Amino acid sequence: MHGRRTWRNKAYSAWDVFWIKCDFLISTTISRISLHFQGCSPASDFATSGKCSFKARTEGSIRIGKGVTFLAAWRTNRVGLSGPVLLQTEGGGLMEIGDHSGGSSVVISARSHIVIGRHVNLGGNVRIFDHDFHALDPECRKLGHKEQSAYVRTEPIYIGDEVFIGTNSMILKGVRLGERSLVAAGSVVFRGDYPPDALLRGNPAVVVTRKTSAPAQYEAGTE
Repeated sequence: MHGRRTWRNKAYSAWDVFWIKCDFLISTTISRISLHFQGCSPASDFATSGKCSFKARTEGSIRIGKGVTFLAAWRTNRVGLSGPVLLQTEGGGLMEIGDHSGGSSVVISARSHIVIGRHVNLGGNVRIFDHDFHALDPECRKLGHKEQSAYVRTEPIYIGDEVFIGTNSMILKGVRLGERSLVAAGSVVFRGDYPPDALLRGNPAVVVTRKTSAPAQYEAGTE
């Protein structure tokens, strides 16, 4: 009968939980070893699941606070993850992730400075880039990767406390998101200073409403 939880459902749930715990144990151990080897040891309660990769260009350039969690496995997030977690710094880049923040299959790349506040939720497949990866001038792109890096534009990104960024969204260079902001799923946020308590939506993202009282009554679409 529909709606009734059988012993089969319960047995599968127990099996699922077992593999989730195994995945967390293995993934977290590998992530800790990788970060520690690169001089970026996180807090003791840092945790990951699935495939998570970290590349710190310089020692200590990825700074992770307490209670941070990254997920990259379908068992731990069933929103439809498209790949691994990847955090990297390039050149003299610095990345700081505040206490109790995290994300799923996120890619974050810092060439200058990315600050992610406390209690920030990054939805599935979110991308945060404070640089363009390649030069925008076509003549400069004819140069080798190392030579054209001098022409790559970069600007810091600041994401305030308690911000929520919906799945498949992109945060690009020069963005400053105020505290408690929501970014709707699939949005692309370009350079700009956005106020606290705002709902951003679209490509390019614009502020469509602001919270005026608690609890917030935002539109749907921020998964």
